[in-house]
Amino acid sequence: MFNEREFYYCYSTNLFKFLKMEKKINYNCSGLHEVTLRKFWQFKRDEELNQALVEYKQRGVNMGVR
Repeated sequence: MFNEREFYYCYSTNLFKFLKMEKKINYNCSGLHEVTLRKFWQFKRDEELNQALVEYKQRGVNMGVR
């Protein structure tokens, strides 16, 4: 059975660069959202990705960005 929590879809170029270049986390594939045509990158959800997302969010909070 498909579990939508199994994957994380990233629509932010800044977040993608953080995950790929700084954290060296590989993505599964990329594509375009069928309605908005915005580019996304699909990542497999695991503890490493979850920790990176928390760190990214915390950095934004520390810089006054939401």
